[in-house]
This record gives sequence, structure tokens and C-alpha cells, in this order.
Amino acid sequence: MKTLYYGGTIHTMRKEQETFTALGIEEDRIIFTGSTEKETLKGYDRYVDLEGMHVFPTLTDSHVHLLYTMILAASSFNLCEVTAGRIVPDSMEGVEASVRDYCRSHPKQKIIAANQYILSAMKEKRLPNRRELDEWTGGRCMIIYNIDGHSSCISTALMKKLGLSCEGHDGRFSGEEHEFMQGKVTNLIAASVTPGVLARGIANFSNLCARYGISRVCAMDGNEDVKNDILTRLLAFIASRMDIDIRLFPQYLDLERARPFRRLQKYPRAGGCGSWELDGSVGSHSAAFYVPFRDTGEKGHCYYEKSLILSKVKEARQKGIQLSSHAIGEAAIDQIVDCYEQAEKENAGQRDGAGVPLSRIDHFEFPSREAVEKIKKLPVALTVQPGFSWLDKRYLKSYEQFLPKEKAEQQIPLKELTEAGVCICGSSDSPVQSMNPYEQMLGMVEFFLPQQSLTPYQALCTYTREPARMLGEEKDSGTLEVGKKADFCVMKKDFCRAEPGEIGEFCAEYMVKDGKRYEQKKGTVWELVKMLFRRKKKI
Repeated sequence: MKTLYYGGTIHTMRKEQETFTALGIEEDRIIFTGSTEKETLKGYDRYVDLEGMHVFPTLTDSHVHLLYTMILAASSFNLCEVTAGRIVPDSMEGVEASVRDYCRSHPKQKIIAANQYILSAMKEKRLPNRRELDEWTGGRCMIIYNIDGHSSCISTALMKKLGLSCEGHDGRFSGEEHEFMQGKVTNLIAASVTPGVLARGIANFSNLCARYGISRVCAMDGNEDVKNDILTRLLAFIASRMDIDIRLFPQYLDLERARPFRRLQKYPRAGGCGSWELDGSVGSHSAAFYVPFRDTGEKGHCYYEKSLILSKVKEARQKGIQLSSHAIGEAAIDQIVDCYEQAEKENAGQRDGAGVPLSRIDHFEFPSREAVEKIKKLPVALTVQPGFSWLDKRYLKSYEQFLPKEKAEQQIPLKELTEAGVCICGSSDSPVQSMNPYEQMLGMVEFFLPQQSLTPYQALCTYTREPARMLGEEKDSGTLEVGKKADFCVMKKDFCRAEPGEIGEFCAEYMVKDGKRYEQKKGTVWELVKMLFRRKKKI
């Protein structure tokens, strides 16, 4: 079937000013872009009046923890929130009240997970300890995650289930001790997920993506601290049949563990967080800097020796695997940048440019000046979440409290790297932050360093054109051109002309995926069964 969308503004995203008034599609492909009147365009089976609205390519969230976002959220709640310009609760007393209230209203829940704990906003400047959780929950299994996802506190009952020794331990975890046990925690929580919960989780996630105009996400999933990672295999099976396109990055340092997924992947990929976290985060005092944190006097450190990471980078190059690696502090960023640089020198001339996925550095939050200059010369993509620093500057204050002033101002030079042609991709790091891409783009337009802020068009490119480049899929997506996939979203306003105050409130009126308008999912088990019998697609 041939369909013509007309009477609006089609933003191709190839150039900021390039727009048309009509878009023709046949099946799942674009066959026409132009500025002709509807009456002169004959031969279409269906005509859709855009009624003056704006059409953009669909968005890609380049860093999502899909399993937790989609399914495990059913067993969790958000502990803190910004309300009337302040964070609540902001004390142990308030946290205790929230936990007790949740436990009372969910008496049968076996494992309770609380997200979005904001340590930097607490009067006590700490996480609860396990004995406090034991008292608040009545001895139940519970874990509380700091807002950045890199530290936690765990009740005695849950520590025992995880096989952790309680003797001499207060139940608060950070650094490697926290990072490299998350697979075990996830497995325990997921064991209580029913088909009904799974169906609702998939539906809610897909509907949320459609609301924002997101048609594709990069899923950073899998944990090496479990021997048989059945959950990630199940996730891959589901992902290959979902309406939203998934690009799976198995989070294994042992790249051979990622081999079984390659038959499903559109291109071999691995890495992300999990075992590929080279350091932690600022809020959990585990990001790797060369100087101490200002409030504790202690330094974060890199989790691995450089020689090990270099060997893995070289192995990935040899096997044609697109690699992704978490690095937030300057020392961790220097480590992975140097490894990519050395591997590139040893394999000079082996890349053929377009259509080849780029190696990634995720977060890239506090790079050294040397790392910035090296990145400009490397075939590397940077996956960023400036919405977090936007929130931190105004509400969390963790950078202000924990970092020396010169380090807080050493954040990624967004504008400089964008204008140098570096591939920068926006993302949410969900569930660490909301899936709302416009909150991240607000963080780019009102960046922590004002002189490094992007224009709305540049920010939107980090969710459209640049992710396609990063994935090696620019021939198929990222811009609206003849021959590319008919994936687009329709908005009431022109995002490229939006004022900062409007940006965070944007959403799509509707989304067209593979040439068809997305239909809201109901989240029934029968809907799930039908989805699982679909023909699989590459992830």
C-alpha cells in the first residue's frame, strides 16, 4: 500500500533547514519527499493530512538497561523525587516512612527494590545500613539503589539469599563490591515475575517509547556474575519479536559468552555496563579521578588493569565485535581511550567507513583534555546523558559537594566535540533516569557548562542521525530520505525552534514504525503469546 502524508513540515534531519511538505511511503520504505501539493500527487492508496504538524525521524535511546526497565520495575518503586523545587524525602526519617508505607501496601512481595535514592540530598549524607532496613521492613528482603545505580544498601535477609557474609558488614555496597553482584540480584527479583507482569512490562515500555517517538533502543543487558545467564537469553528471544527495535549489547567481559547471541544480532556487539564498567560514578564516590573527592579525601580507581582492557579491545577488533564501555571519571576515560587508540594504530586501514559500527564509550562525563583531543581523531561514538548533570546542577548537588570545582567543570565539551564531527548519541541509562529523551536534550541545550550547550537541532541529531551512524545503520535510518525505513514521529511543534522551557515537555502525537502507525499495547497475556509467535527479527 502506498500512503502520502501531506500538509505538514517534514524535517529530514540531513540539514537543519531542509524541510518538505509531503512524504510518500510504500510498505515500510520512503518513496517520496517533496513540497508538491496533494492534488498533484496521484497514485496513492491513502492520504493522511498532517494538519500543520511536524515530522521527524524516530529516535534511538542508545543506552537502556532493558530487562530492569521493562520487567523488574514491577517489583520496585522510586524513593525520592523532586517536588516543588526540593527533593523529598531528604532524611532517614523520611526514607523510613516511605519504606514502611510501601511494605504495608505490598505485604506479599518477596523482594523489594527501591530506586532513585538521592544520597547527596540526605541530611545524613549516607545510605541506610542493613539493620535499619531490617527494622523498617520487618526482616524482609530489600535493596535500595542510589540514584546513579552504582551503590546500594541491602537487608540482612537479602544478603543471606545472595550468599553474602553479614559478619562485620553494614549492608552498604559500592565500587566493585556493588557492581559485580547485580546479576545475582536481578535473577532473584526476576524469579517472581509472572507472565502477567511480563506482558504489562513489555506493553508499558513499548507504549512509553511510542509516546516519545522512540523506535529503537540499545539494550545493555547481561551479567557475568551468574553462571548461566538464562534471563538475558530470554530477553533476547523477547526482544527479537517486539515492535520496538532492540540492539542488544551483552555485558560480558568474556567475549566468548556473547557468541550465542550473534545469530540474533544484526551486528556482533558486546559491552556496556556490568562487567564493562571501568569505574563507578560521582554520586557513589567510585568514579576514577586522579584527585580525591573533596568530601571524603579518597580517590576512586579503575576496576581493571589497562593490559586486560587492551587485550579485550583487540579481541573485539579481531572478531568484528562492536564494543561499548562505561567510563565516567578521567582516569577510566583515559584508560579506554588509550586502548582504542592503540588498537586503531595496530589495525589502521581496516575500517571502510560508512556502514561500520563505531566502538563506544558510554557516559564519557569527565574527560581529560588529552582524551578530548584523541577522541577527535578516533572512530569512536560517545553515549551521553546530560539530563543527569542538568538535574544535578539544580537539585542533586552531588558534583558541587563531592568534586573539586575544577573537576566539576571538566565535563564533556559537547559543543566542541559536536562541531569537530565526533559521533555523540543521547540516551537515558534507564532505569537510572526517565526514558524521556527530551529531558536529556534539555540537558544538552541548557548544559552544565553554558558555553558548551547545543542547539535544539544538534541535540535532536544525537537521537536521530548520530545513533544510526554509531550502529552502522545510516543507510536505513537516522534521516528521512527516499529508500530509508518509514520510521517517523509526528509532533505538534517544531522541536528545532523550541525554547528551553518547552523542550522537556515534548512528546509525539503518534509514531509510524515500519510504515504503520503504532497501536497502543494493552498488556494482556494473550497479546504476549501472539507476540512470542511472531517471526523474529535481528537485534
